This record gives sequence, structure tokens and C-alpha cells, in this order.
Amino acid sequence: MKRTILMMMLAAVAMCGWAAGNGNKTLKVKLDIVDFGDTAVVYRSGHEEKTFIGKNGKFEFELEVDTLGEGLIVQPRLLRGDMESPRFYFVPLMPGEEMRLWDTDGNRYDIDGTGFYAEYHQVDLFNENAEKESSGYGRQFREMREGGTVSEEELTKFYNDIYEPSFDRYQEALFDYIKAHPKQEAAVWLLKSINGLDKKKEAYALFDVSIREGRMKSLYDSWIAAAEENERAEAEEKEAQKKQVAGIEAPVFTLNDINGKPLALTSLRGKYVILDFWGSWCVWCIKGFPKMKEYYAKYPGKFEILGVDCNDTEEKWKAAVKHHDLPWLHVYCPSESTVLADYGVTGFPTKIIIGPDGKIVRTIVGEDPSFYTLLDELFGQ
Repeated sequence: MKRTILMMMLAAVAMCGWAAGNGNKTLKVKLDIVDFGDTAVVYRSGHEEKTFIGKNGKFEFELEVDTLGEGLIVQPRLLRGDMESPRFYFVPLMPGEEMRLWDTDGNRYDIDGTGFYAEYHQVDLFNENAEKESSGYGRQFREMREGGTVSEEELTKFYNDIYEPSFDRYQEALFDYIKAHPKQEAAVWLLKSINGLDKKKEAYALFDVSIREGRMKSLYDSWIAAAEENERAEAEEKEAQKKQVAGIEAPVFTLNDINGKPLALTSLRGKYVILDFWGSWCVWCIKGFPKMKEYYAKYPGKFEILGVDCNDTEEKWKAAVKHHDLPWLHVYCPSESTVLADYGVTGFPTKIIIGPDGKIVRTIVGEDPSFYTLLDELFGQ
């Protein structure tokens, strides 16, 4: 999970390029970070990391920046997946400026400097103060939900009557700030805190044309493109979930088995069937095979597994089945097949349990221990 959080964090950083040496594109950086260590890495999505050596969290270095954007300053171990007590800092990267970043306790940090960064410091302090109420209620809501001592009705009431209105007030405060500072470049960064694609566009329209069509435009365009992609992915995920809901009829299909003969899903009606969508290229699919084989042997005759190989060549598929000695049924899903779309499969492995009546019982994405818990519940009586 921590590795996943890291990859999401890195993916969130806006794309922008490093440049060849050029005084107008030089960003001077000064860091003073408590308990950070002697090595700092500046990361930007899609580009080689830059590593700098300092002493006791104090660094001074220069970056050559092609276009403005957003980066991360992290400890090297984070990029290796070690997320124990992570220390990372989101920073604007502005050509031709000087930036100073400091913290005093490792929990919050400040950024200021010349030109843009002086503005950014004020915007950041405003945002921090404006968000205090809603972030506090949000934290309280999560604690109530995770504590398990509050009823669903109480949770809903707290969310609707307390948290949501506080969040709406926070969003209004962001709009009010932009209206009052339409020519402030750093205020564009508030768009990252504005919820919803349409609202971001609405807020950007409030800026003076000199800001909208100036150097912030490329950054805004990248944020909007990312937001549109997120909305598209969320919509696809919702559609996929509709196709995997327990109780609906599992779409029927016929695909060729390992011997090249047609195998129809309907031929397995009357017994529990587990569709295992996998591929020889999928590391987590392969890692799950030993446990799957263990449970296939644990409950003989209680269910059938039908491995559905995807995004592979037939040669690699057959070689993988043989290499891993997989004892269940197998079919090959060619690229022109609609089976993946019919079942809403977007991640691998995906395991879909179908009951004897041909209806979906449960869908589990990823190599999740809950899959084996469910098998024990179904067949361990």
C-alpha cells in the first residue's frame, strides 16, 4: 500500500522539462529541513531525478528549468519504495527565480523567495488557514468512521450537517481570494485545491487575461488534462463496477482452450466457477499461483477455475501454463474479444466468482487475501 501511495504521489507531479544551462532558466534553491539527512532528490514525472548533497538538511543548489511546473523534493529512500515516516515536499519550479524552503518540526513547511515565491508564500499561508476548519472536520469524520463506534446514521448526519458545509465554505474562500487577486500568478496554485473539473475552469476564468494567457497557461492546461483523464478513468471504473455487481447474470462467452478447442462458459453451469483474468506478463498474477493451487487442492470438486489469459501471445500463454504447472482449465482471450469489456475488467489479476446459477457472487481485483477468506466461507462448511 505504501508503495502504491508513493507512485500516486509521483504521478501527481506535473510534467515539465529540465533544460541545458541558461541563466534565464536557472532556479536557485535553498533548503533548511530538520532531520532530513545529507541527500535530497528533486523529482519530476517523466524525467531523470536530480540528486544534491548537503549537510544536516541544509542544501544550496541550482536547477535548470525549461518550463514552470511542479516537483517533489524527497529523501532517496522514498524512490526505492521505503515509505517509513516519509518526508516529501511539493514545490513549484519556476525558471529565473530563487526559492527557499524550510521547516522546523518535520510536519509543516514554508516556501518563499523572490518574485513568484514571495507571492506563493502568502497564497500558501492563506490556503492553510482557509482549510483548517474543513480539514479538522474531515479528520474527525475519518476517525469516527474508522473507530466503528458511531452508527451509519450519525456518520451521515455529521457529514451532511458539519463536514460538507465547512468544505463548501473553504471552496468559497478560494474563489473569493482569486476574485480579489486576479493578477497574482501564485493564486493559480489554488486551483489544485478547488474540487471538480468545471469549478477549476470557472475559477481560472476569473483571472486577468495576462495571467490566463501568460506563463501559467501551460501549467493550467496540464492540470486540466490530468483532471479530465481522472474523470474519464472514474467513469470507466463506475461502469466496470456495474458489470461486476453481485447477483447479475455473468456474460456468457466461448473461447479456445489450451488445446485449441472451443470452451463455453455455459458448459460449467451448475458448479461454482472462478474466472481468473491474468497474463504471463503480470507479476502479481504469477505470485498468486501457489496460493491458488493450494486452495484448488484444498477443496477438490467444490469449484472450477477458468484461467482467462489476456494481452499475451498464445505461445507465451501456453508456456506460462506449463511452466507454473497450473492444473485448472484455461482459455485464451484474443485482442478482438469483448470478454474483458463485458466483465468490466480493468486491472490484473481480477477474479470473478460465479455461482452454480450463472450469477456473479463476488469480484476481487488484485492479489487480495480476502479472496481466500471467501473461499473458506463458501466451501469450508
